[in-house]
Amino acid sequence: MRTLSPQPADSGARPRERVLVLHEDTAAREHAAHFCSRLSERCGGEVEVIWTSFRSLANDAKARDAMQHAVEVDFIVFAASGPGEMPEHVKRWTESALSIRSEHEGAIVGLFEHHADCARMAPDKEVYLRNLAHRAGLDYLSQPSPTTRRAIPDSLDSYSERALQVTSVLDEILQTRPAPVPPL
Repeated sequence: MRTLSPQPADSGARPRERVLVLHEDTAAREHAAHFCSRLSERCGGEVEVIWTSFRSLANDAKARDAMQHAVEVDFIVFAASGPGEMPEHVKRWTESALSIRSEHEGAIVGLFEHHADCARMAPDKEVYLRNLAHRAGLDYLSQPSPTTRRAIPDSLDSYSERALQVTSVLDEILQTRPAPVPPL
């Protein structure tokens, strides 16, 4: 696996897969490195990885460099640790980058640290990326937690999951027998 900082490759040979990793912090970068390592194994080591932090996207020059890569890569990986929404400057950069990407096939990959408070529903960042990928005509790939099944809000899966839940209020309604109707 060839790992690059956000500078263009010197070699004229194109690797099998090109990956742009946008990471929120050191822990998220390590998670992404593990993902890229597995991808490299599957591709026989022919993977080029370009690393960019969320923080660096606030710098105009670094954001432009990352945008040039985003137009050409096969995978744009977002690795995040914290709960909450995607930072606004990352959203602006992502919207701009994908608007100039044109017809190049590829995928957005969401790698998220799962917290106990979001065990049943997907994090806001993941929902944002899934919707963004859909609008951009890209595939969306995620790494689901092996111990929990999470549903994306407002998806068929989340509606089905909620329909199967029997809450205490629903249970009380189901257990209450209607009063007999007096004869006329």
